[in-house]
Amino acid sequence: MRGHGIAQNEALGRRYVDQAAEDGLAIAKRLQGADYDLDEVTPDADNWKYAPLF
Repeated sequence: MRGHGIAQNEALGRRYVDQAAEDGLAIAKRLQGADYDLDEVTPDADNWKYAPLF
């Protein structure tokens, strides 16, 4: 999952998405349906901006 200031933790990110989907958030449900493919919900994101710096 994308973010700034903390280490990447895909499992935790998916848990957050799952919780949001359980709470009824449509975009989280859409992300689940796309197998957590971030390009599904943010197709115009600047991938270079979120690439690891190491």
